[in-house]
Amino acid sequence: MVDEQQRRAGVVGYWRAVELFSPQKIPAVSVRERVYAVSQDDPLPWQDSHPLRSVALEPGFVWQHVVYGGAYALRAVRDALLAVFGESEEDHDGRMDGETALFALTVNDEGRLLLDSPVLSTCAWATGRALAPGPGRRGWLEGFEEDEAVWLARAAELGDVLATDVSEEREDDLLDEDDDNPEDDEDKIGLRALGAKDLLEFVAEVSAAWGVQEALRPGEVRVRSVMVRQKQADGADQQDFLNSFIAADLGRVADALRTTEPGAGLAAYLTPDEQVNTAWRTDLRQHPQAALDQVAPENAPLGRWPANAKHPLALSQQFAVNTIWRDLGGASGLFAVNGPPGTGKTTMLRDCFAAVIVERARRLAALRMPSQAFTDGKPYTWKSGDYTRTVTALRPELTGFEMVVASANNGAVENISTEIPARDALGEHWREEADYFSEQATRLLKGTPAWGAVAARLGNKKNRMEFVNRLWHGKYKASDENAPPPPPGRRPPRRRDAWIDSDTGVSQLLREWARQPHTGVWRDAKERFHTALADVERLREERAASAAALAGLPAARAHLRETEQAVAHAEEQVRQAQRGHPGGEQALVRAEADLAEAQRLHEAHAQRRPGFIVSLSTLGRAGRDWHARDQQLLTDADAARDTRNLARTALSTTQHLLAQAEHQRLTCAQAQTAAGERLAALQDLVAAAESRWEGHVPKDTWLVDDAQRELAAPWGDEVIAHARSELFLAALALHEAFLRCTARTMYANLMGAMDAVTGNIPKTVPVKALQAAWQSLFLLVPVVSTTFASLDRVFGRLGQEALGWLFIDEAGQASAQQAVGGMWRLARTVVVGDPLQLEPVIVLPWTAQRALGAEFGVDEQWAPSRTSTQQLADRTNRYGTLLPAELPDGSQEVWVGSPLRVHRRCDDPMFTVSNAIAYDHLMVYGTLGRDEYRYQPRSCWVNVVATEADGHWIPEEGRALRRVLEKLRDEGGVDLTQDVYVISPFRNVVRGAEKACRGLLPDNRVGTIHTTQGKEADVVILVLGSDPRRPGARTWAASRPNLLNVAVSRAKRRLFVIGNRDTWRDQRYFSTLAETLPAHDWTPPSGPGSSVSR
Repeated sequence: MVDEQQRRAGVVGYWRAVELFSPQKIPAVSVRERVYAVSQDDPLPWQDSHPLRSVALEPGFVWQHVVYGGAYALRAVRDALLAVFGESEEDHDGRMDGETALFALTVNDEGRLLLDSPVLSTCAWATGRALAPGPGRRGWLEGFEEDEAVWLARAAELGDVLATDVSEEREDDLLDEDDDNPEDDEDKIGLRALGAKDLLEFVAEVSAAWGVQEALRPGEVRVRSVMVRQKQADGADQQDFLNSFIAADLGRVADALRTTEPGAGLAAYLTPDEQVNTAWRTDLRQHPQAALDQVAPENAPLGRWPANAKHPLALSQQFAVNTIWRDLGGASGLFAVNGPPGTGKTTMLRDCFAAVIVERARRLAALRMPSQAFTDGKPYTWKSGDYTRTVTALRPELTGFEMVVASANNGAVENISTEIPARDALGEHWREEADYFSEQATRLLKGTPAWGAVAARLGNKKNRMEFVNRLWHGKYKASDENAPPPPPGRRPPRRRDAWIDSDTGVSQLLREWARQPHTGVWRDAKERFHTALADVERLREERAASAAALAGLPAARAHLRETEQAVAHAEEQVRQAQRGHPGGEQALVRAEADLAEAQRLHEAHAQRRPGFIVSLSTLGRAGRDWHARDQQLLTDADAARDTRNLARTALSTTQHLLAQAEHQRLTCAQAQTAAGERLAALQDLVAAAESRWEGHVPKDTWLVDDAQRELAAPWGDEVIAHARSELFLAALALHEAFLRCTARTMYANLMGAMDAVTGNIPKTVPVKALQAAWQSLFLLVPVVSTTFASLDRVFGRLGQEALGWLFIDEAGQASAQQAVGGMWRLARTVVVGDPLQLEPVIVLPWTAQRALGAEFGVDEQWAPSRTSTQQLADRTNRYGTLLPAELPDGSQEVWVGSPLRVHRRCDDPMFTVSNAIAYDHLMVYGTLGRDEYRYQPRSCWVNVVATEADGHWIPEEGRALRRVLEKLRDEGGVDLTQDVYVISPFRNVVRGAEKACRGLLPDNRVGTIHTTQGKEADVVILVLGSDPRRPGARTWAASRPNLLNVAVSRAKRRLFVIGNRDTWRDQRYFSTLAETLPAHDWTPPSGPGSSVSR
């Protein structure tokens, strides 16, 4: 056990070491973005002669300045590490661009140092350690914390203050927006303004001490100036975006794993490949009956998201929801779902959320009084400024339902937390009527009409503060969509981004409810919930009976065949018995006659017995002859009697066998009748079900027809879908009634929760109190989202399995280490993603990853370049399928967990290309019946043959791109700003495309393929580019199907590929694209205008 603990801790410690080399980028110099280069001869932005001082500030705002000292190129890090560790064929990825810095710190408007702001670059430090003493020395990557403390103290001296322990105060950097106590901040600010000389000398000191002057050449100092509220001017919260967001958290988890067993989910995640149980795997493509069995009515969760009841989940979606609920509903663990593009990942997740919410409501409904939801123990209390917070813990059975959505992808997180509260996320039947704090939820969505506060985006400090202001305090901004005027008595704001109080935040609601009587509120909400629950259970039992009948048909048919065979056998036995019966009777008659004759002869002989005289006259011979004859006749009679007895016995046996056979025939006939009646009854029940729930009762053909089966929704008919949705809404109404009836206690709890959200709970407060505060928040808002980068900042102090559910979205893009902190803190993890779309971006060269692995005694299977969060989770899943794939570790196939199979995004040919190159035709086409698209020309390849090139950018392709956009706009009426994306594998092609599209397309509609995962558009234009003299770039783009798969699957209705068809068609995967798309040759313009010839 101890060895296993050390192994797990070693893996996580290794990942932490990798993260030390993973810095964040700093902004480039830009006067427009107020990022300035520092020189010794020019004024600094906080000095009067700097141009920034002439920029007018809004009332109540001042400048704050983030200083980035010793800027260096990330590519320099890569070059230095390759020099140390060597280069391999895998170290060709050119995505390590941009710059970072040796240190960052923040100064106030006067240029005085905020003492808790300095941050030192772990990447620069670790690079210096790689150079000297180098990886040959044991423990060469240890000691950053000690060096950090020394240099933080030195940084504090820049402000003429001697810091004794600056590092201990660093975690308290989140200030309440309304905190206005500057006296407390005086001891956190330097005494004098920093000068350029101070900063440049500090750069030289640090770079020399760390030995990176030559390798990284850090030198330039930059300052980013931002406007902040005057109340927040002396609080630093931006400079920490310099190092890996997760390295410190990985260190924390590694320390815990050395001494304690992780939860079941993280333990499964950290299982080595050789210990993964592959024998128990069920391939759902090979064994479709397993999927059909799992979607039986009794296996579905009680609640359902209130989407259109006519559009239930497809089979694979419902299978995933049911299995997640079965496996994780009552226990911790890990489950993986493979979500190819357009297969409804969010739709599936919504039903998971509904299941959790309904189960918590079921437990709330069991309470006689809502006050019984809280423990009887002493509440937790702590001071927050001048106020005392009081949090009363919930009973354990009401916890564990907290849901966190996390992703490496900011867009994925935002999509879920903004989509599901919006009214558009509901079916039309409920869209206007559903209401769970809808007014407050609409403010959360910045004015987009919302139906319920069921999800919120947390993450970085700005998001968290916005959450508190909008939901809790009821604030909004004039810039919000459909923003109402300020309430009566309030002056209009001077700025569009100023907060306006609506006086209807959740805090105001709870205070109002606490003053009101709530007689009948709890009773009525419970009654509504119990009624809805009873309806669902009744409907489920009906369908379960039909499902049981359907499931029983094969056995019933087999049983009927068995009884028919038994009847046939019994009849044969009767016939055999009957054949023996007449002969037995005849034999007995003959035997009886023979016996009678023998007796007659014997009796006649007895009459002729010689008398004494005769015997005497014959000297006894007559007597002797008579006696001899008499003995013979007696023997004959005895033999005849024996024969008669044998015949009688034989006949009796035959008659008994016949009777038995006839009885058996009767019994078998009765069994046959009963079996026939049983089969008929089952068939009638199934026929009735098929008539009643047409299309939702599984058919035998489904086992061999993938499309028919996967497009179906077994047992998910409109009636039960509607009832399950009503139950979900009743569950939310019960939650709202609970909040109303416990308003006083929950107001206090949620005040503590808002401290937790903003990070203002003192470190001295017990972790259990922090946990109780978070648990109360999730009673109000069931789902919150965050990026992995911010997860530590949001939930940092919470310990192992402190909360309930972690849902990881776009997990194929997440590096293996990013999920660890969340998995450690949350008991159940559902991983959703696709290893065949974009992969994690790992900046550390492969050779360095390998060397670090050797340092930590970790196998290559854990190297970030070898795997992802999705792949590590997929391995452990019982249900899934095998797909062909060329993975970084050399594998030729990959096991993916519980695949979603129905694709509902792309028309053909995009669907066919994606399905062929990446999924071995796993996906099923689900977009049949769409209306014809308004732009009639079909998808095609615009073949541009040109020799002029600027790197990968081909100017002629830019001219073709512009012409395609003009045709879409002019001939198809396509809204270019909303319905089109222009994408490319290469960055400089994107830069060229932005210029080519100027005036037609905004820059946010042009990007690399990597920036568009999770997005979609009616029309996608893929501009291939690529320097004709550098075929290696095309080989890179075609090395695996992932890049092209993402590109083509962004397009819903049309895909236009622009590029040299001859140079791309021979590349793997692009050959499929070339075969599928018709080619139109581009004719370069000879004058104004241009054309695409067919």
